[in-house]
Amino acid sequence: MCASAARPMEEGRGRDARGSINMGFIMDPSKCTSNGNGNGLIEKVRSDAEKDDYDPFSEREVSRQYSNLGAFFHLLKGGLGSGIMAMPMAFMHSGLILGVVGTVVTGFVCTHCMVILVRSAQTLYFRLRIPTLGMGETAEAAFANGPKRLRPLATFARNFVKLSLFFCYAMAMSAYIIAIGSSVQQLVEQHTYKDVLDQRIYIAALMVPLVPMCQLRLLKHLVPCSFIANTCIVAGLAITVYYIFDDIPDPSTRRFGVASLQGMPIFFSTALFAMEGIGSVMPIENTMKNPRKMTGWTGVMTLAMTCIVILFACVGFLGYLKFGDNTLGNIALSLPTEEIPAQVVKALIGVAILFTVPVQFFVCAEILWSYIAPRVRPERHLLWERVTRALLIVSCMALAVAVPDLDLIISLVGAIFFSALGIFTPAAVETVVDWETSDRATRFGLAGKNGALMAISVFTAVSGCYSALWNAFYKE
Repeated sequence: MCASAARPMEEGRGRDARGSINMGFIMDPSKCTSNGNGNGLIEKVRSDAEKDDYDPFSEREVSRQYSNLGAFFHLLKGGLGSGIMAMPMAFMHSGLILGVVGTVVTGFVCTHCMVILVRSAQTLYFRLRIPTLGMGETAEAAFANGPKRLRPLATFARNFVKLSLFFCYAMAMSAYIIAIGSSVQQLVEQHTYKDVLDQRIYIAALMVPLVPMCQLRLLKHLVPCSFIANTCIVAGLAITVYYIFDDIPDPSTRRFGVASLQGMPIFFSTALFAMEGIGSVMPIENTMKNPRKMTGWTGVMTLAMTCIVILFACVGFLGYLKFGDNTLGNIALSLPTEEIPAQVVKALIGVAILFTVPVQFFVCAEILWSYIAPRVRPERHLLWERVTRALLIVSCMALAVAVPDLDLIISLVGAIFFSALGIFTPAAVETVVDWETSDRATRFGLAGKNGALMAISVFTAVSGCYSALWNAFYKE
């Protein structure tokens, strides 16, 4: 399959004629030629007439481009999702002091990985004479035009990113569904004073609203969902802050460090799940008016991530300080069920997550459909796409019913998929992109730094999975 320049992005992601999201995986054959070896390597057609002063940013679609401020708020919005409600649970595993330090370190690592991904993509813009690249295309182009021994891995790199994104979104939706079911269960039991239904029943019942909601196939139809979700999260978080500051305990009554060896891996996995937003970085960069301002110490991404880290550290610290070892995977579930404001919070967060699911599902469904569509006759596309969407959301719900443990799902998603996508992939891409153009000393530093990042990613995946499973099945 021939790889190419991405189509122009709209609203943070590219779209085809019917409004589908292009996460950087839909290719335009007119922009490239194949090398004929069947490996799907990217070979950009370079004309002798092309000028050395080629500026990829001037070749982009100018409509609906984001200003620096607009990009800042989009990055902020991408990071400040419902995952922030899981930060107190992360602090429960790390303690107050290690939690703050760990949040800063996690934020620094995430920010650095986002920066090197964008810088690598921008290097490839000039090298390949193309204006934009999605995350999957960046990985493929890096390997296809890197060291010769690594070029056969180009297609694998692209599929690795696609599948990592798919499983990130799919399992995150399972976590969201569990959170909604738990909120509904608490509200029903509070008002009926009966514990007659298993949590799995409440989760399964969500099939009624979610299956139709996940059939929305156009981006414009998801705008109200995003607006409702954001409004409810802000309102719910505001009331939660009120509870946190109401009769807040003395910090000396809480742990400052971990209680067991499993604490920090679970903390790091949960923090990655909460604040990792690398999937939205390239779509936003592709639509900036001044992409050069994306990186750097005072760049848009650094400023946005600094705000995110500070807010996450505050919510995690204060949430654990308030609820201690009774903190649950979603802080809203830790609020007292008998008080009306707390019930309002549970309802708001439940509604927020309910309307977040179709937005997250959109990207997940597009990735899966990109594999299925070529195998279906064009006249049957609409039918089979609807079937695919229905089966996908039902599968996510089946996972939630089978493993209704919110803490476990969050830790596993962060440990396996977000570490692979947010840390391992950018480190590997930067190494491959810069390797052949670097001198020996630079290569040594590049290999050391990115080798350490990839080792951290693997260690997080292994230790995070082990600790999460141990904590779920063997804790007292």
